[in-house]
Order: sequence, then structure tokens, then C-alpha cells
Amino acid sequence: MNEEHPLKIRSARACVSAGFQLYLGNFRRIFRTTWLPALLCALVSALYSLTTISAMTQLMGSLSKTAQGNIGENMAQYLIQSGVSLLDFIVTLVFVSYGFSMLSRHRAEGAIPYPARWVSLPDGRMLLRTIAVAIVWVVVTTIAGAIVMGIVVFGVLHQSYTTIGLGMLLLLVLAALLLPLVYPSMRYLSTRDTRLFDLLGPGFRQGFRYWGGIFAVLFVVLLIAVIILSITMLPATVLTVASMKSLAGVMMGDPQGMPSYMGWLSFLVFTLSGFIQSYVILATLFPAYYMAGSIEQQEIQRNEKTKNTLY
Repeated sequence: MNEEHPLKIRSARACVSAGFQLYLGNFRRIFRTTWLPALLCALVSALYSLTTISAMTQLMGSLSKTAQGNIGENMAQYLIQSGVSLLDFIVTLVFVSYGFSMLSRHRAEGAIPYPARWVSLPDGRMLLRTIAVAIVWVVVTTIAGAIVMGIVVFGVLHQSYTTIGLGMLLLLVLAALLLPLVYPSMRYLSTRDTRLFDLLGPGFRQGFRYWGGIFAVLFVVLLIAVIILSITMLPATVLTVASMKSLAGVMMGDPQGMPSYMGWLSFLVFTLSGFIQSYVILATLFPAYYMAGSIEQQEIQRNEKTKNTLY
């Protein structure tokens, strides 16, 4: 248990290794706790994929001569897609809040608890914390994205490639500046004695001191996640392309080229793919959990050394 405790100085490699070992070693407990919200995420994700395909084919059809004057229908389709997208975001927050709740229990008790029932309700307090952090990230990234987009649009309108290049460079700079925010976010979501306002205050400054370690852990974890997600998305990608071509052909007057059961088959494939992807995304939280614990322990030792020097 002492080896698994997050408050221990670890290298980036050790954080990744310890995180995945904790996840895989407790996967049965994690699955028993999260299977229902994961299934809900998968169903909503499948619905979002189908509405996205429909919206894209609707857009393709609206550009053809045979689909002129369908502005109202297109608008309704986009509103439906926006609603499903918001629902997908909400259920994803609920799902990851289960992961943060288990990590907070592991930090406090030294182990991920085994659920007594097959249906576990979300931790209300941790769900509120997850929503609060999500709002902070949405606001910060929206402001940063709006600044970059404004510069890029200005460059496009004035045909200034220098301005467009500066906008892209600014995007990289802002991304690098936001990276330290991962540490206080993880610490806030894996403990119950921290404040939200520490995200943009002391926690951000502490994370900035360990920018290299945060980047190394996130780079390796996201690389692994992208590879696995790419493999799991292959069947869904094939069905997406086939469905889009078929629907676009129908809207342009061609006969239906897909069997009648393709809609249900697509929904089933998208649901299965989304279910697997949910657990891939959940796995990325565990290395970040140990990374945050390592930084916190380094800060504790740093403060102790400072006190000893003063006295």
C-alpha cells in the first residue's frame, strides 16, 4: 500500500507505470462501479455519432441542386446535434466523476473500495467538483481559443500569412501556459480538502515549476490512449464512411445502397466502440493522479527545506 500511495516522489516513467498498474490491478472493482455510466456514455456517444453523420450528409445534400430550400430542416438537424453534443458532455462528466471519486478514496484509505452493489450512484460532491473544474477549463480554453481565432481570421481577411503564423504560434504558447493547470485540477479532483480558487493561484504556480514532468507524463499517456482509441475506432470509422456515402447518394437521387439493418448495426458498433473508449479515457486519469501526488510531495519537501533554511 505504501508503494501505491500517491504522495511519493516519482519520475514521469514511474508515474505512468504506477498509474496503469493501479488501474489494471483494480479493473474488476472499477468496472463493477462504473459499468452503468460507461454504458450510458456509450449510448449517448453512439447517438452523437449518428446525428453527426446525418448532419454532415444533410450539409452535403444542401449544397446540391436537388436539396435547395431545406434551410429549416438543416437548422433543426443542427439543433438536435447540438443538444446531443451537450448531453454527451454531461454524461462524460458524470462518468469521469466516478473515477475521481475512486481516486480520492484511494488517497484517503489506501485502496479502491469494492462496491457492494452492481449499480453505484455518483458521488454528489465529487460530481460538483468535476463540473466546477470543467467550467474553469471551458472558460479558459474558450477565451484562449477566441483570441487565437480572432488573430487567424484577421490574417485570413487581410491575406496576411505572417499574422496567421503568429496566431498559430500563439496557440502553441497558450497551450504550453495552460499545461501547468493540469496539476491543481488533478489535486482538486482527487482530494476533498482543497479549494477551487487554488486552481488559478498557488496550484498553477506550483505546476509551472514542474512543467517538464507534467508534459512528459501527459505526452506518454495521451500517445498510448490515441493508439488504442485509433484501433477501437476502426470499425466505427468504416461504417461512418459507408453510411455517409450511402446517405449522400440517396439525397441526390440514387437508390439506397445499404441494407435496412445497417442503422441498427451502426448504432451497435458505435455503442461497443464508445464503451471501450470510455475505459481507455478513464485509464488516463490514474497516471495523472500519481503525477499530481509526486508534485505535491516535492512541494512538501521544498517547503520543509525552506523552513529549515530560515531557522
